[in-house]
Amino acid sequence: MKNGIIRNWMSSPVTTITPETHLNDARRTMDAEKIRALPVLKDGKLVGIITRRGLLRTDIPTLTENAWTTDVDLKDAIVGEIMTKNPITVPASGILPKAARVMLENKITAIPVVDESREMVGIITTSDIFRFILAELPDLKENLLTKDYMTSHVVTMTPDESLLEAHRLMGAERIRSLHIVVDGELKGIITRTDLLSNDNSRFLSRNNQEESLKVLTSSVEQIMTTTVITIKPDTTLLEAAKLMLDNKIHSLPVLDVEKKLVGILTESDLFRMVIQRFF
Repeated sequence: MKNGIIRNWMSSPVTTITPETHLNDARRTMDAEKIRALPVLKDGKLVGIITRRGLLRTDIPTLTENAWTTDVDLKDAIVGEIMTKNPITVPASGILPKAARVMLENKITAIPVVDESREMVGIITTSDIFRFILAELPDLKENLLTKDYMTSHVVTMTPDESLLEAHRLMGAERIRSLHIVVDGELKGIITRTDLLSNDNSRFLSRNNQEESLKVLTSSVEQIMTTTVITIKPDTTLLEAAKLMLDNKIHSLPVLDVEKKLVGILTESDLFRMVIQRFF
């Protein structure tokens, strides 16, 4: 590993928000900049972080039984109310594989980088990990293949199952995507971003209960992505990492020669490879 210091791979400068930022504004910022995490600064100091996952949880309180007994107005909520306080950080002088391990163990997609004085100087994201793989993996002179690192257990749904069930499965399995399959054949994919972008904020008023239930019980087929980037079991990890980086995706379904879904290669699988090969 020739160049594994975090400061050489971190993204900087970093888009940040304050605890007083409204959640809708945070969501718009994430959508506009195509990012999944926003560090929260107060008086220039890192005090928290907010993620798409956190926003999604806030967007769907209607999934709880008591949701209709209280008035919830998303437009009045602010970041400081739901952010993760005192987030995990890594030092700029550390090594990138250690950052990958911290992200994997804590199931996070971004981690702020601090200097010796604990000031935030950057952020390490999954894209940075992918860039590291593309630069460093060729030096191993090994042909690492998808089939040796992919996850064989894939959580699937059928096209006629509901968005409510998709929410439940993602929460229960702690995953960010679901594959829509019919007789083993991949028909589409639905991600947490798809659910978040489906205007879940309109669920947040008890006056819209009927409309909310109508949307939640609609089928995943209505919002799933049908054009899915896939790979084969013998696709190299180098090629897979490039596909994820170029297309800003965090997983790739793996299809066999008969086009049947046999696994999934996720960013977590690539993180494990980085830890095994470079730590």
